[in-house]
Amino acid sequence: MEIDSQMADPQTEATHNEAHELDLKPDSEILGILLDGQIAGATAVREAIPALERGADAMVTALRSGGNLVYAAAGSSGLQCLADGLEVPPTFGISESRIYVLRAGGFEDMTVPKEGAEDDAEAATADAEVIGPADCVICMAASGNTIYPNTIMNIAKARGATTIGFSNNPGTKLLEGADIPVLLPTPPEVIAGSTRLGAGTAQKVALNLMSSLMGIKLGHVMNGLMVNVTTSNIKLRKRGENIVMEITGCPREAARTALERSGWKVKEAILLVSGAKDMAEVKRYLDMAGQNMRAAIANITSG
Repeated sequence: MEIDSQMADPQTEATHNEAHELDLKPDSEILGILLDGQIAGATAVREAIPALERGADAMVTALRSGGNLVYAAAGSSGLQCLADGLEVPPTFGISESRIYVLRAGGFEDMTVPKEGAEDDAEAATADAEVIGPADCVICMAASGNTIYPNTIMNIAKARGATTIGFSNNPGTKLLEGADIPVLLPTPPEVIAGSTRLGAGTAQKVALNLMSSLMGIKLGHVMNGLMVNVTTSNIKLRKRGENIVMEITGCPREAARTALERSGWKVKEAILLVSGAKDMAEVKRYLDMAGQNMRAAIANITSG
């Protein structure tokens, strides 16, 4: 693979203005500079809010139309995508079968660096086989020009999927080619080129915001509560009880009874406490409301 010597270094490869003699500074000062770099990375996400809103809409449309969510990235960006993709199902009750995370080099032996995998277009083409026309495909790279996510994005576009391209640098291939470009304009890293730092923080924040808005728009959040949370352990079952109690005002025993009747599904339990006579009626109210919790409760209340 040849390196294009004419290509200008991206912002993420530039030297930070506090980096001079960084290694000679006191530990506490180094940590403070690193922290400021993280804060600057998170703050940069604010400029991307309009694009993140469009991205959340695209995710909602994909899930409502029978499509899937597909994340594609390499290196530390792949880890950010993995973290977000793994948390969507338990947080919002979305089936794991609707989420794909494609990472250059895969997920085996993740403790072994696989930096060269990000340039493997053939592997990206093979991984992209899971993509369908109704999907929303989220492609991410700090540089914005990484071969792996760009290859997947081009394939996704050719198949009719909606693409969201994240980059921490302007004027990059991921931004130019995406249906929804998301620029995260983070400043140079305190340790030049180490995009696991400020750029990675911005990526995590942006993905968190976008997928959380998606969950809210799908009706899986009410009053800041995860009303479609997966109650897969003791802690989460207690959380489910607390959610039912807070929304309906019922005592814990009534919440637990409703959850047991519903198979520990929080939305369904809330509707049982709210007046639905059985699970068939619960399903009818949820379907009428498009799975929106607040609307389903309003439908029961109004009869």
